[in-house]
Amino acid sequence: MNNNYTIIRTIYENVFQRILECKDNATGEIFYSNIITSQKLINLINIEDLKQINSNILECYNTEDRIFIFTKPLDNDCRKFSDYVNNSLTLKQQFSLTEKSIVLAHSIYNMTDVVQQKILDLDRLYIDENDSIVVDCNLIFEQEYDIADNETFRRLGDVIHMIFSGTEIIDYNVSDTIPPDILKIVVRCLTKEYIFPKDALEELKRSSIYTMLFGGTVNEYREIDRERESPSINSTQKQPEDKVLNIYLENEEQEPTKKKKPPISKEIKRAVLSLLIVVAVLLVGNSIIKKVRGKEDEAEPVINPLETEIGQKPEQQAEEIEEIDENIEDPAIDSTLVHFNDQLIESIGYSGEKAEIDKNIFLEGTNSLMVANTGPGKVKALFAAVDFTDENYSYMLMQQIGVSAKIRAEKDLEALVVFEAYKNGAIKSNFHTLVDVYDDIWSQVSVPINVTDAELLNIYIEYEGENRVWIDSIFIDVMK
Repeated sequence: MNNNYTIIRTIYENVFQRILECKDNATGEIFYSNIITSQKLINLINIEDLKQINSNILECYNTEDRIFIFTKPLDNDCRKFSDYVNNSLTLKQQFSLTEKSIVLAHSIYNMTDVVQQKILDLDRLYIDENDSIVVDCNLIFEQEYDIADNETFRRLGDVIHMIFSGTEIIDYNVSDTIPPDILKIVVRCLTKEYIFPKDALEELKRSSIYTMLFGGTVNEYREIDRERESPSINSTQKQPEDKVLNIYLENEEQEPTKKKKPPISKEIKRAVLSLLIVVAVLLVGNSIIKKVRGKEDEAEPVINPLETEIGQKPEQQAEEIEEIDENIEDPAIDSTLVHFNDQLIESIGYSGEKAEIDKNIFLEGTNSLMVANTGPGKVKALFAAVDFTDENYSYMLMQQIGVSAKIRAEKDLEALVVFEAYKNGAIKSNFHTLVDVYDDIWSQVSVPINVTDAELLNIYIEYEGENRVWIDSIFIDVMK
């Protein structure tokens, strides 16, 4: 954008963002200038991803310390999404718009959660003259952090509900006027039963109504099902008609028409015979063993063959083995060390503040992780990491994973569990969740995360003030 413009008014402003309404002095056109100065917020926004969606962006770029997003007004060229869906849409238009909404959700699903939340806001969605969805990317951010939970599916369910009912979902009250095929998708979006938006798209395309309106592969699936249910139809149709009439009209007795008991196959006979032989051998062997044992009991006692060369008996050996076992440490890896160990930390190149291993206070295993703060300031320490480039954890990519841990403190406090995802050495997304930590019990922390194409996930504990926090029972895996 050139600098030949006049600032009309300030639309929104806080310590890390400023949005201005401007007028181009040469053309007289109105546009919006959105400037973001917070480095944390800059790390949450991928400029190239924003450019890929159908939006009102005129120009978008970033410098070392800020992002510039220039957008045009949409009120004159487009209709608001909520107004469009209340304009007596046909069933075909509703299904088409639903498909476009799901495709939009899928196209932004690799963005950070807070950016997804802003884009799928009903107030940010417009419809152009081609009935395509246009996003108003004049985004407003109220905080610097990513949000604690992904809201894409809930907002997608709300968008689809709006398309078919004309209203938003309030307190999970879903309209009963929505077609059953769509109602199922809305409910599954609200309950987050899908892993990715493409799962909802696949279910939409399997809908009988969608197939009726647009065609698709559903009919092919049904034909396959019919063939499985009646595999002999084709062979019956190939028979000449006179033979069919002979079966029903003449008195000919043909073996295929009689119901007979299925013959016992040779394999079954062999199996039964083998089983009988095994049983007979066991019975005979058992009787022989009893006779031999009876004779051994009557004979003089002999030297125990299990005695060692130095005269140790099994009882003595067992006692020594138990003593040795008590001295051997449990070889199982403590849960806290699976995602926090020197080898992992060195491989990911982390050099910041991190937790310490504490063998005095722990919940399970042999130790916990402890983060201490000796002053009134804020501490942020790494306590777990997942390297998705490691073949042992690459299966977590493009999946929803769950992160769980138990946590307690020396004094009650509120703490943040912070998640930072990295790719190519740069932070790709981050968000946090607030947890209450107590001094007398271990609190459970469970957070679901949608993993896209990140290479590394770092997990921190952050709190303020003099205190000590212990973390134990750390488990990270794909949610079933």
